[in-house]
Amino acid sequence: MNAQESRTRRGTWKRRLAVAASGTVLAGALPLLVPGTAQAWSWDCQEYLRDKGYNVPVGGNAAKACTIADHGEGSPNSLSICLSRLEALDVSNSHGKRACRLGAAR
Repeated sequence: MNAQESRTRRGTWKRRLAVAASGTVLAGALPLLVPGTAQAWSWDCQEYLRDKGYNVPVGGNAAKACTIADHGEGSPNSLSICLSRLEALDVSNSHGKRACRLGAAR
């Protein structure tokens, strides 16, 4: 192999390595750059209640009720429990229903 072939071969490998490295970096950064599917269901419930003027501290009872709707994936039972817990916190029925549905949106 002469010197010209050696330089060409090294250049080819450097380009391949650069492409592979950039692909790895892009694959690692992709979840940070591209929004995924909506995954903030419980948070949507809490934000809806906050927008309606309710006090919804993070980790509080209203947040826990929203999480029940989220973890129950919108089953009638989870929505019922969520709503009853929100109503016990003086959330109106209509606001509670909407919040629980947002918390269970899939």
